[in-house]
Amino acid sequence: MFGMILLTGRGRPQRKLRFPRKTFIQGLLFLLFLFLFSPASAKTYQGQVVKVFDGDTFLACIEGQEEFIRLREIDAPEMASGKQEGQEPWGRKARDFALSRLKHRKVRLETENRDERDAYGRLLAYVFIGESFLNREMIASGNAFFYRAAAPGRYTARLEGAENLAREKGLGVWDRTQGLKEHPRDFRTRHQRDESFFSPWRRFPERDKKNRSFEEYPVPGQKIVGNRRTMVYHLPGSRSAARVSPKNRVFFDSAEEAEKAGFRRSRSYP
Repeated sequence: MFGMILLTGRGRPQRKLRFPRKTFIQGLLFLLFLFLFSPASAKTYQGQVVKVFDGDTFLACIEGQEEFIRLREIDAPEMASGKQEGQEPWGRKARDFALSRLKHRKVRLETENRDERDAYGRLLAYVFIGESFLNREMIASGNAFFYRAAAPGRYTARLEGAENLAREKGLGVWDRTQGLKEHPRDFRTRHQRDESFFSPWRRFPERDKKNRSFEEYPVPGQKIVGNRRTMVYHLPGSRSAARVSPKNRVFFDSAEEAEKAGFRRSRSYP
């Protein structure tokens, strides 16, 4: 009996505290959420800019490897592509603004979830040139829109706030007389094209030679493809599934099976 009670300073018995099972489980789930989505899972890279393609994509050399970088949580106007109309002059204005900041510069790249990539294999990153935050600059100057990602990041509030200010001031794409009337996402939908059709980075001649992550390999049947290096799984038929290197592949029959094995679903991006 003595082992079931605690004595206070006055010698009065105090009941042992018990937590409801539901509260205990909720607490564990909350801790798991913090572990999976905390900044501790982020990663920082140092890179040298090689080429700027448009307002939200550039090529950088990271540790001797060339990587295509996609600015996280922004969406720049589409550039014209051959006979296909773009969102000009805003597409080129966005590219020129990014070029003025990035050309021949060293950059710091911060990812939200380690090796987070979009459906085209581009590394999703917050980009810093010294103390300047390029993602925010693109939005604050009216050269790009804020794009709400599936999973908000640690800079989401700053980027959304920058768009609100640019809209209020009528800057760039928000100009009250000559601004852009259609969001890039809606423009792509109307033309029934994805972002890769408009973006010149897709036609960069050295792409397949210098970045093995873009090589495609056949996927047997309707298997879900897991990447053992990133612990991300890709759905059958997706382009990202075909780009997982054979040495890193793990196959699953269902999303439930993949998640039980500790893999998380790939987040697509525009």
